[in-house]
Amino acid sequence: MRTFFLMTALSLTFPAWADQVRLQDNAPEQHVVVKGDTLWDISATFLKDPWQWPNVWKLNRDEIKNPHLIYPGDVVHLSRDADGNIRLSLKKGPRLNTTVKLSPRAYGEPIIIKEAGIPSIPEKAIAPLLSRGGVGDPSDLENAPRILGSSDARVMFGLYDRVYAGKGDGETVDWRIVRLGQPIKNPDDQKEVLAYELVYAGEATTVQPGDPQMVRITRSEQEILERDRLLPAWKAEPMHYVPHAPEKPIAARVAATLGGTVHAGAWTTVVLDKGMRDGLEQGHVLALFRAGRSVADPKCVRANKIAFLAGGDGHASDCVPDKSDKSALPDTRIGLVFVYRVFNKVAYALVMKSEEQITLGDRARNP
Repeated sequence: MRTFFLMTALSLTFPAWADQVRLQDNAPEQHVVVKGDTLWDISATFLKDPWQWPNVWKLNRDEIKNPHLIYPGDVVHLSRDADGNIRLSLKKGPRLNTTVKLSPRAYGEPIIIKEAGIPSIPEKAIAPLLSRGGVGDPSDLENAPRILGSSDARVMFGLYDRVYAGKGDGETVDWRIVRLGQPIKNPDDQKEVLAYELVYAGEATTVQPGDPQMVRITRSEQEILERDRLLPAWKAEPMHYVPHAPEKPIAARVAATLGGTVHAGAWTTVVLDKGMRDGLEQGHVLALFRAGRSVADPKCVRANKIAFLAGGDGHASDCVPDKSDKSALPDTRIGLVFVYRVFNKVAYALVMKSEEQITLGDRARNP
């Protein structure tokens, strides 16, 4: 479902960043919400820093996590309060419900399909990662049921095959079939595995509980093998994520780019080496930085006797790099990411803006 948000005007004390709201130079007085809009897009229409959205609506913590919806046809208005602070308000538009009338004798009352709200970020950019592969915590994978085999002793399986697997939790009947991919390691300690990339192989449904249980393969993206793992199927959830800056300092790094690529750009997902244990949450916006290089600071050994016979001669003949005296260039800001799924030790973040290619080891911190 696509989701957007109505923010009510309740007071909240935010950190210092929240007071520095900057309007776009060409910010309109109002914006009519249309299908295809996202919260990020509309926020960026009014604000230079889209993560300031909670501040101009004065959202409290509960409203950030569980905001009201905004729908196509609603109108967002820009204004200032008595103190000159930027404020946004919402005028609700007509709801575009669609009525599907089925035969009342067979199906009862007509079904009304309501117009969906609009999401915080483009769902199509992240939907495959939410419903299929992704990453897995080592401990979760260790305890996950595995494909054990079939009664006919095959080692590879496909669509509609029935196979035996380890015992489930007694509640889950719909599964994703995955296998371990590349480990995602701590950029600062390559011996620590934070998570594993998961290779999506298909889906299965429990048809006979037990130990072992029997499952039926209902979807096959590739050959399914013995010892592939079963993880609970992800249910589609509305994107109720208001973009906001972390309240506490976050210092993360890009630990992986999903899909095996070395570089990432706008609208691609990167994996950060921080997660729930570090205070990251859905909707956090972080700035990406490229670490400044350390360069030698040349010193002239005979500063008073330089003879510039030709361009560069004086430097080449009388100045040498002093390796003991280096200067660190400042970090360069290269983009923004939006955290949309958080695990214990890592998080998915969608690159919303990229001025350079994003590479492994790039830093992510409060914007």
